[in-house]
Amino acid sequence: MDLQDLLRVDPAAGRIRLAHDGPFVTGAITTVRVEYTVGARGLRAGGRLRVGTPNTGWGRPVVSQPRYWDELASGADRKYAPFHPVNTTAEVTSGGPASIYLETMERMLVPDADPAYAYWRWWITARVEGGDLVEGDRIVITYGDPRFGTLGIRVQTFPERDLNFSAYLDAEGEGRFGTVPGAPMPVDVVAGPAERLTVVVPSLVGAGETISVRLAATDHCHCRPCAPLNETFTLRGQGEERGVTAVAFQNEDRQTVSVKSSILVRENTPARLLAADARGRVWGGGNPVVAVTDALRLFWGDLHAQSEFHSMHSQRVDFRHAAWSKGISTGTPEECYQYGRDIACLDFMAITDQGACVSAGWEAHQARAEEFNAPGRFVTFRGYEAGAPVGHRNVVYRGGGVEPPRDRRAFSFMPDFLYRHYAGRGDVMIIPHHVKTWTDWRYHDPALERVMEVYSCWGSSEREGFEVWDKGMTPGAGAQAGLARGYRLGIIASTDNHVGMPGRSFPHDRQAHTGFKGGKVAVYAEALTREAIFDALKERHCYGTTGERIILRFSVNGRRMGSIFATDERGAPRIIRVEVVGTDQIDRAEVVRNNQDIHVAFGSGDRLAFEWTDASPMPGTTFYYIRVRQKDGEMAWSSPVWVEMPKCDE
Repeated sequence: MDLQDLLRVDPAAGRIRLAHDGPFVTGAITTVRVEYTVGARGLRAGGRLRVGTPNTGWGRPVVSQPRYWDELASGADRKYAPFHPVNTTAEVTSGGPASIYLETMERMLVPDADPAYAYWRWWITARVEGGDLVEGDRIVITYGDPRFGTLGIRVQTFPERDLNFSAYLDAEGEGRFGTVPGAPMPVDVVAGPAERLTVVVPSLVGAGETISVRLAATDHCHCRPCAPLNETFTLRGQGEERGVTAVAFQNEDRQTVSVKSSILVRENTPARLLAADARGRVWGGGNPVVAVTDALRLFWGDLHAQSEFHSMHSQRVDFRHAAWSKGISTGTPEECYQYGRDIACLDFMAITDQGACVSAGWEAHQARAEEFNAPGRFVTFRGYEAGAPVGHRNVVYRGGGVEPPRDRRAFSFMPDFLYRHYAGRGDVMIIPHHVKTWTDWRYHDPALERVMEVYSCWGSSEREGFEVWDKGMTPGAGAQAGLARGYRLGIIASTDNHVGMPGRSFPHDRQAHTGFKGGKVAVYAEALTREAIFDALKERHCYGTTGERIILRFSVNGRRMGSIFATDERGAPRIIRVEVVGTDQIDRAEVVRNNQDIHVAFGSGDRLAFEWTDASPMPGTTFYYIRVRQKDGEMAWSSPVWVEMPKCDE
């Protein structure tokens, strides 16, 4: 079957329609009926009607599970297991003996080379059994059928226009599918009303400093709401703090509202804010803030987000026209930057569209980054993704400017090519990501690869196994595998967000295989500028979280995370100090030495501080990092500290 078969429309094939009252609202539970009327051509026994959802961000269709092998029973003789959940059914209206057998699968329709049609979808296939269908007969597929115990199916969790349910017909059962008249069936998904407030304060402030608070309204799925929110909220300190600030929240443009809180933060006393309306309902809670005396501040970002031009490198199209890319990623670069700045309230971010550097729109892509870069308020980095069979990596630039696109015929995304291309450039960083999938650690450049992404919407790539992971793994991959090779890689997290919302932490956005919340990277730096953030990342003064703004401080013998130092002797004690201020009750913090968990400190509240000394002789160069677990399931991972063996006298 080729693309021309799929595009062929046979007027005699009948007609199909989508029955839904609409509109589709982000994250809503609903029922969709797909009604197909057989045309003059008929539909023979063995023929198939195949319907595809807009993407696998929609609820997974589950059909009845047969009790016996298909070849032993069919049609009316087929028996179904009553203990499997069902949310998708089919009925046939016919004067003959025909019945319908349903199957589902998750896959692309045609090869990646044809992105207007190729994207992961849930496919529901209705196969005719027991007799032919003739003109006027009907098949009705109910996707989200509530009759069998489920409430329905979930709509994708992000707004998007110009989506469609696809439908193809193999009338003769010979494997030649063509488009059904009436398909594709267009749908739009819209955001819901404002239901939440994102409340963001600086994680670290000077003692006695008045807090600057950023507030952003979102719908239930953390999307920009469908309408502005006009409400009066009270910001109240949680715990011992007594200050109260009243905020008249009026955001006609649905952007961030910034205020100054009267709550003062005392040194080493964490504080949190709650935002409640006049009826006492809490709309959101702020991240913890701690007063410190040193100059370092903690900045939060996302270095792995995509716009609608993701995978544009494979197409001979103009960057400004993105209708072809529907289904791959969503959101213009402008919308991505606006969401990251105004809704997620990030301090910094990068859009890393796959292969953007070889596209016709590379210059425009970089120009958008320059437009939105505002040192001291919101920092943007130029970047792109270089996906290869041996691993995916993001290339991020320290400086601004606009460079011409690379020659797609000569440029490669293989890591060894990238290492040669960027050799000697201190203004470029290459970041391996979701390193438990595809990554071949035989490829590594210590000068260019200073950090790796340990967590994203794919889950945790820290180590082997299925902890915070639900997909396949590449043997020998994972963050710990890279560290075991002696690579001095710091740790970050980001979202890998494909829905135009950098910094958004919400599971099951667009693809079934990215079923986790997006992460965030935290960087200790002295200023919110490209240069300060980039340089701190290169020195590995950073860590990653599952999306929450957990404050994590970690040192070995006074050297902070990311450091490398030598001891005076093999048995010199290593004093590990850890401080955690959580966004929820802390379950525990684990000290990891050379990829082995060696010490656990348990929490009893939302703050944990401890000191532990490792006096065991070092077998060689030794590294330590910290893994934090909260009781709500949120996690954080520090960058390691490496302790080198003393050099032997020659």
